[in-house]
Formats: sequence, structure tokens, C-alpha cells
Amino acid sequence: MNLPKIAIQNAQFVFILVLITLFAGFQSYQSMPKSEDPALTLPNYTVIAVYPGTTVEDMEELIVNPIEDEVYALEDIETIRTRVEEGIMIMRVEAEFGVDIDDKYDEISNLITELESDLPEDIFSLEVRKASPEDIAIVQLALVGQRATYAQLEQEAERLEQALKPLPPVRDVELVACPEQEIHIELDMDKMALRNIALNQLIGILQSNNQNIPGGDVDAGAKSLSIQTTGSYKTLLELEQTVVGSFQDRVVLLGDVATIGFDYEETKWEGRFNGTPAVFVNITQKKGQNILTTTQTLMKKLGELQAQTPPNMRLELAFIQAPAVDERINDFFMNLLQGIFLVGLMVLLFLGARSALIVMTVIPISILMAIGALDFSGYGLQQISIAGLVIALGLLVDNGIVVIENIMRFKKQGLSPTAAAIKGTSEVGIAIVSSTLTTLLAFFPLTQLGGGTGEFLKTLPLIVIFALLASLLLALVLTPILSARILKDDSEKKASLIDRGIQRLVEQVYTPMLSFALKRSWVVLVLVVAALGGAMSLFPAVGVSFFPTADKPLLLIDVETPLGSNLEETDRAVQFVESVLDTSAFVASYLSNVGHGNSQVYYNRIPTNYKKNYGQLVVNLEAWDPARFYRYLGFLRKTFNAYPEARITINELKNGPPFEAPIEIKVLGTHIDTLKRYTALVEEAIAQTEGTTDLNNPYRFDKVLLKIDVNTTKAAILGVQRAAIDVAIRTASEGWVVDAATFDDNKEYNLILKMPEQEDDPVRLTDFQKIYVPSNNGSLVPLRHIAELRFSAGLHQIDHYNTVRATTVTANVFDADQTAAITTSVIEKLEAIDFPPGYSYYVGGEYETQQSSFGDLGISLGFALLAIFAVLVLQFNSLTQPLVVFSAIPFAFIGSILALYLTGWSFSFFAFVGFTSLVGIVVNNSIILVDYTNQLIQQGMHKFDAIVKACQTRFKPIVLTSITTILGLLPLTLGKTNLWSPLGWTIIGGMLTSTFLVLLLVPILYNYFSAKKNIES
Repeated sequence: MNLPKIAIQNAQFVFILVLITLFAGFQSYQSMPKSEDPALTLPNYTVIAVYPGTTVEDMEELIVNPIEDEVYALEDIETIRTRVEEGIMIMRVEAEFGVDIDDKYDEISNLITELESDLPEDIFSLEVRKASPEDIAIVQLALVGQRATYAQLEQEAERLEQALKPLPPVRDVELVACPEQEIHIELDMDKMALRNIALNQLIGILQSNNQNIPGGDVDAGAKSLSIQTTGSYKTLLELEQTVVGSFQDRVVLLGDVATIGFDYEETKWEGRFNGTPAVFVNITQKKGQNILTTTQTLMKKLGELQAQTPPNMRLELAFIQAPAVDERINDFFMNLLQGIFLVGLMVLLFLGARSALIVMTVIPISILMAIGALDFSGYGLQQISIAGLVIALGLLVDNGIVVIENIMRFKKQGLSPTAAAIKGTSEVGIAIVSSTLTTLLAFFPLTQLGGGTGEFLKTLPLIVIFALLASLLLALVLTPILSARILKDDSEKKASLIDRGIQRLVEQVYTPMLSFALKRSWVVLVLVVAALGGAMSLFPAVGVSFFPTADKPLLLIDVETPLGSNLEETDRAVQFVESVLDTSAFVASYLSNVGHGNSQVYYNRIPTNYKKNYGQLVVNLEAWDPARFYRYLGFLRKTFNAYPEARITINELKNGPPFEAPIEIKVLGTHIDTLKRYTALVEEAIAQTEGTTDLNNPYRFDKVLLKIDVNTTKAAILGVQRAAIDVAIRTASEGWVVDAATFDDNKEYNLILKMPEQEDDPVRLTDFQKIYVPSNNGSLVPLRHIAELRFSAGLHQIDHYNTVRATTVTANVFDADQTAAITTSVIEKLEAIDFPPGYSYYVGGEYETQQSSFGDLGISLGFALLAIFAVLVLQFNSLTQPLVVFSAIPFAFIGSILALYLTGWSFSFFAFVGFTSLVGIVVNNSIILVDYTNQLIQQGMHKFDAIVKACQTRFKPIVLTSITTILGLLPLTLGKTNLWSPLGWTIIGGMLTSTFLVLLLVPILYNYFSAKKNIES
């Protein structure tokens, strides 16, 4: 079937299809989701349990172990990483890639619900979260009030929530860093003891009276009346008048033994904006929305709301993602337009105005078709997919250039435009189908990479594949139609200046070089192998890195005070950081969080949950200026390292899947003391490795605990239950959540039983002297009679890895590009440590992700090579000729390594992606050359003459397609971004050397391995 001939005969129908495709692609571009980074939807889940006042060991025994055992037993669970700290458990569950994410979430949630009955009743919270790209705040507002109370801020924040939440694209509006109002019932233990009112008795009465039980219906004549019961508490007065016992023939009311009133919960999370107290309002958008249009809707509404803000408050835009998205998308499309211009200019110079018009017509159609296919596949536009378009740009014109150049060659031989279009397209049809297929096979395995890395990268190979398929179809169908109609200018029969120059280059330079190479092939082979060896020797100097930094004017500063520090101590350290930031004009604004990490504003930065000795600041800088950015970064690190009262670390945003720290070493074992000892050895090994900083070992220091040492014998004799002791102690220290009541204002308030507080000392050791516990005979026993307080050393943190006890030592690095090399040095030192049986170390962090991802890329590269080889065997019906075609691949590595070495970039993950892509690109020229040589030999030409003729004829399209590929990538590459420049230089360098070597090395190898008779020397 002659596809070009059929297309020309049905040109009108083809034009209609093209117009429909253009319209559909443009509509997809307008409506499809747009974001800065890919929306990572991974089978990752987080189980969080908050149990204030509970030691690490108790958290492990009471909560972690029961949950871990059941969750790890579920099918398709790959990894469980649990961090246990005082009063909190964070369990990160990773399921196998490919499971149904929603079904697995339901399964884990149902399991946790079933387990709740086996866990302590007074857990503050227990929840399961599913990793979702929709959790990222696209806008973070700060409601600032220097003179406003939290009640006023909360009221205004709720007004904002009610106004913003109904907006169609908004998924959720969350208020954070705002303490909730509670009803505090401050107990006078002495009065309770005097009236013989036990604490557990009082708790039972309050819970019973607060129940809201439906009364049912009763028939009254022809009517049915609903019965309204007493219901739950509605006012403070009802609480005060609750009968809790009797004494001396008089009832005892709750108000007789307690002071009741509204108050705020104990501060767990304080927020400030530019140093001023604030409540944060986080806005997330629904799945599939365009962040640019969502933000426009929000900004319009916020303009109205700001005008209504009370005079003692102001509404600040603390973080907004859309401008960065808009800038990034515009930058990429500018790179794309610049690439299109450069490609069009080259085609114009080499092939003339009419041919350039045809090729340039194909480019936007192919791009819109690719965008439409990407939208149909359920993906959006972001930096990865747009960069894929830039990579595809240089490739999608290759087919059109080869077809146009061949059509023009036949036209110059005297054929009519229609005949030249049919014959020229048909002659190279098989070759461009095969070359396109090999390129697709190089990119396709990248779509199958698993885990976070694969999800992050997936749209790049997908859109390249879509663009190449579109370009192939257009090259075989639309290009011959346009050529038959447009290439009619007789003046084009006269050789242009460029054509004469290329012809002179071929005849006077290339042909003599080719002749020498064919007759003195050993010289060329020795030089080429030597060049490959030289490039390989440069590889260690180039270095290996993983995902680079994000090139964003945003910093995260983590503040950690010593173990056991309270919120006030942590706040002092955060205020020190604020004082440093206030001195720099480079800082546009900053958000401070004390006791909690900032809400998620970047896709791979998971916030730290409630932690008294932790704070985090988000710093917005004026603009992205790399020189100024890293200069300021150095100043901050030097300043913060001199602060003795906290560990202050600065984190740049990085691309790629999340991990805790660049260097992360886990020590696994059973006994805490042994873990401590070997963790110290691991810490020492990391500290001795050059390039590490911000070293953190949670076992370095013990935490001071206040232990209640119960005399179990006395308690048994007096009939005191251990549960009653725990309830009393918890009430005195943290407060006991009795229940929740919905008051007349329709707000729900927790009822908290607690000891009276003093402003300067909320909980005093002397309070424990006032605690009474009930005995079995109904009398109250002072706690001091059966228990005593003593201080002891305890753990700050315990980690579990797949249910096994572990501890994790982490560290940052000064140079992110050297993470792999530094981690390798650490591992060499760890190998010298003699771990006892049952104990071992595990390397996590960036190194673990890098090894896994590079391994997956290696497998995908191997698969691509096998698939390409199979296609070439089918095309050429030979085992040797595919090897000839493959000769371009290893020697492309020469240019890739040399380009990275000269430009100073390391061989990063995306450089590896570039080389994987290069595999499919560089074989195209070899295919065109070998295929045409075979055609000439089949026509009866002698092998030597066929080789020379094929090389001379294909010199121009090979050089032109290589130039267009390079120029299409050049704007993106010269942007000097950590993500794309290494990829661009890898492809550009490889194209330069492979193009040169294809024109010399492939003829030599074809001559050696061809079944025909070799030429004579």
C-alpha cells in the first residue's frame, strides 16, 4: 500500500482531519491541568497517633507494636518506616507500585478502625492519611493581628473559610496555628478528697450526663410527637450544676469542687508572619484543576475579603504557587519557541523557503497532537512535560527533513512535484518508520519506571512518544501533500549558495576523509577507541549526583532545640532566626512555625507534626539569583552554626521523590543499649567523612523523664487499681479529655479535666502531692502514700524499619552533587564496623533512592537496546548490520562525558535520562545510511561505490537532522538549570560525536561486516 499516494489523492479529507486535530489539541491546552511539578500520586500512606504525655517506650508498646504487626501483615505492603517520639507516632507505609491506591487506603483505614478498641481509650488522635498531590497548599494566607486576640483571629479566619470554600476549584480551606477553645474544668483535689469524690467517679458522671440519646416518638390522637430528651451540655451553668456526689446529706455540684470556664488548649503550634503573631489559612485545589485559573478566582475573591478585614488585623499573602508555575511554563514555552525559530532557520538555510514552510507547518500540528494525547492520558502540563516537548522538538522535524530532502532530490532530477513527493516519501518510508520506532523504544521503558521517580518522570517520555508518532504520521501523509502543492518554484532547481557550499564540503573534504577511512580503517578505529577510553577516564572527574535542587527563591529553615525543650525555649531559637532574616533586603517575607512544620507547600516536603523542640521557617526571597542565593546561603549557615542553643539547618528545595536527608544510615537491632553503642560508631564514621554537616543522632543524649514509681504491694493492699493511678496522673499533667459538648452557639468544645494552672508554672511537681486515687472500698488514697516521683534517663526517639527497632543517623552535605561520593565514603567506613549477630546497618536517604532509580534506568536502557536490536534484525534481515547501526551508541558517550566535563555539570539522574534518550536518537542516522546503502547494492551497485554514494547522498539530511536536534535543545540547555542543563548537554555532546562517527565509523564497519565482497585496498 502506497500511503503517500493515497494521502495525495485524498488531500481534502486529510486537511479536514488536520483541522479537527488542531482544534482538539488547542482545546486540550486551554483546559488541561497546569502546575509547576508533576502531581505525584503514590501508594504511600501515613498513620499518625497523638498521645500527649506518653513516653517513647510506652508509645512503642501500647500503640506502635499492635498497629505495625497488623499493617505489615497486609498484602502488597513493601516498607513500613515508623518514628516514635514522646506522645506521637508517625508511621509511613509504602505499598507496592501498581496497587489500587484508594482500595489500599480503605483497607488500612478499616484495619486501624478495628484496632482502636485494643488501643488506649484516651488517645488524642489517630488518623490515616493518603499521600495526595491535592494536599499541597497552592495559597497560604496569614491573618496577622498584633493587637487581636486568638478568638478574634479565629472568628475572622472562619469568615474567610466560609467565603473561600464554596469556590468551585477549591478543594479545602484549613485553619492552622490557631489554638482551639476548650472548656477547662480545673479541679480542686483537696475539696474532692474532703467530699470523698473520686476522679473516675466524676468522669463517669460527666460522660453519662453529656449523652444525647433520641427520645423516640409518641402518638397523641391523630398526631405523632417527637420526644426531646435532656441532651448534652449546652451552657457552662449546666456543667456547674451537675451533681457529682453527696456529702453530709447535701448534694455536691461540679461547681463546688471545680472552677469552670472557657480557655484555649495548651499551645502546640504557634505561627507568625514576618515576626508578628498570625493564623494561617491554607487553600488547596481540586484534582485536575488549572492552578493559574484557580488562583485568578482566588485573588479576585481575596481582594473583596481584604477590604472587609477588621482594622486591628491584616490579611497577607504568605505563599502563592501560581506565579512560579506561570513563570516556569512561560520559560519553557519561550525555550520551545526559540528552538522552533532556530530549527526553522536551519531548515530555511539548508532546504529553502518552501521546504522550511512545510517543515514549520508540521511542528505546531505535532505539538498540539502530542498535548491532546497527553491530556487524554490524564496528565497535565508542567515543567517535565513541557521539557519533553523541547526534547521532542529536534526529533519531530527529523522525519519531515528526511522526506523533504529526498523529495527535493527527485524533483531536481526532473520529476513532477507529485511524482517526486510519492517516490521521495516511499523510498525513505521504511527507514523513517524504523528510526522512529527505535527512538520510541528508547523512550518507552522510561514510562515503566516504578516508584516516585517513575511518576515524577513519566510525562517526559510520554509526550516525546506522542510527538514522534504524530510527526511520523504527518511525514508520511501531510508532508507529501504539501510538497506536491508547494514545491513548484522552478527557481529551486538552481542550486543555492548553501547547496553549493555543502556539495563542495562533501566533495573536497568529506569524500577524501571517507576514502582514507575505508582504506586505512585501523587508524580510525584506534583513534576512536582511544577517544572512548579518554572519555571514560574523565567520568570520575564528572561525578555522579541524583536529583538536583529546584532553582526556586524559597528556603526552608529547620530549628531543633535540645531534647526535652519546651515550646518557649524553641520559640527563642526561632526568634533568633527571625532576627537574622530581618536584616536582609534579599528576604521578601517569611513564615514562622513553632512546635510544628509549616503546611505542605512543595510536593516532596512532608511537614513535621507536633514536636515541642522543633520549629520551621519558610523564607520567600526576592528573586531567583543563583550567585546571590548561594552567597546568602553561606552567610546564613555561618551565622546559624555559631548559635549554641539549637541546631539550625537550611534546606534548599530539591526535585524528585521525598527522603528525610541526603545521608541517612539506619542501625537495626533489638536492645536499646546495643543500638546506642553502634549508632555512636555510625555517627563517628559520618562525622569523619569530609563534606558532611548538620549531623543528627537521636540517641546521642538521653531525655530526662519524671517517673511515677508505684509501690505495687501497697497499691494491692489498699485496693488501688493501676488504671485509676494513670488517669489521675494524666489529669494532673496533661488534662483528661472527658467528652465533647455542642453548646448553644453550635460549636463543639472539648471538656477538659485538669489541675489549676499558674501562669508562670502550668504544672508543678507539688501538684502531684494533691492527687488522690480511689480504692476498692470507696475511700480515697493520697497518691504519695503508694508512689514516689523520681527522675530517670529515657529515650527521645525510637525508629522502626519493617517492624524492627532501628535508629537513624542523618546528615546534610555541603555540595549536593557530591552526595553519592560522600555516601560511598561513609559506607566504606561502616564496612569496618563489626556488628554483632542480629544487628546491621541500612543505607537510606538520597543514596537509596539513587541506587534504585539508576538501577531501574539501567534495566530500561538494557530493555531498549534489546528491543531496538530486534527491530533492526527484522528490518535488515541480518544480525551483523544491527551491530553496525549500534556502533554509534558507545561512541556517543564520548561527546556526552566531554560536554558535561567542560560545562561543569555532574552525571545526574536526568543526565542518565538524556543518555537513555540519546540511544534512540543516534541510531536514526545509522539506519538511514545503512538502509540506503542496501538499496543501492540491491540495485546492482558495487559495495564500495554504494557506501560512498550513500554517504554522499545522506550527508546533508544526517547533518541537518543532527543540527536541528541540537538547536531545538540549545535554549533549554543554556538556561543553566540544575534539572535540564545536564540532560541537554548529554544529548548535545552525544549528537556531535555520534554524527561525526556515523559518517566515518559506520561505513568502515559496514564494509567489514557486510556479506558482500570487501573492497580492495
